[in-house]
Amino acid sequence: MGPEDDPEAFVDLFQKAAEACGWPRAQWPVRLIPLLSGEAQAAAQHLPVANLLDYDDLKRAILQRVGRTPEQHRQRFRSLEWGESGRPFALAQQLRDECRRWLLAGGSDVDHVVDLVVLEQFITRLPRKTAEWVQCHRPTSLETAINLAEDHLVACPGVGAPPLTSPSLSPPSLSPPVPLPRSRPPGPPRVPPRGRGGMGLGPSGSSRAPPRGAGPLGTVMSAETG
Repeated sequence: MGPEDDPEAFVDLFQKAAEACGWPRAQWPVRLIPLLSGEAQAAAQHLPVANLLDYDDLKRAILQRVGRTPEQHRQRFRSLEWGESGRPFALAQQLRDECRRWLLAGGSDVDHVVDLVVLEQFITRLPRKTAEWVQCHRPTSLETAINLAEDHLVACPGVGAPPLTSPSLSPPSLSPPVPLPRSRPPGPPRVPPRGRGGMGLGPSGSSRAPPRGAGPLGTVMSAETG
């Protein structure tokens, strides 16, 4: 293993080569250990001898040392974008590899794969605080996640309650209320006000002078001319 090699890819290729050559599984650790370097070698160095000679324990220690866990592969599988590969084939291959390393870690069977997918969706659908509580415990099975969620909901009642106000409703207006018109007291209808000096309004709404000869002024003028 060179300094530029991917430890996970190196271990995967070693395993395929060992299967192709027909090596007994008990010999895999002693054949792999001399090939390791860097962080992978440090991971093997800190293992007890009993775990060092178990291939599954050795592989798990190497991947954990270099930061390759099923949870990280799950996040990588969900976050891969087109720009990271640049080609359809490369993108599909990366998605396939990340999904396989997430779901098939440790030789998972079909039921375990289904539980992993359901576990992911189950956590994302919990109330936010409960989901954070469950996630921080890193459950590896659906049953463990269910027990954690139920314990949290019992210990913290109300965290799963819906909000008091619906986000789809618009907030109340802050403008002052418009006063309602005052109701008129019962009685006869009001007569429109007359113009200045007792003159009324004509049909067009303009003031109209009284006809000649009408009223006291017309009487005086008639007497003078007569």
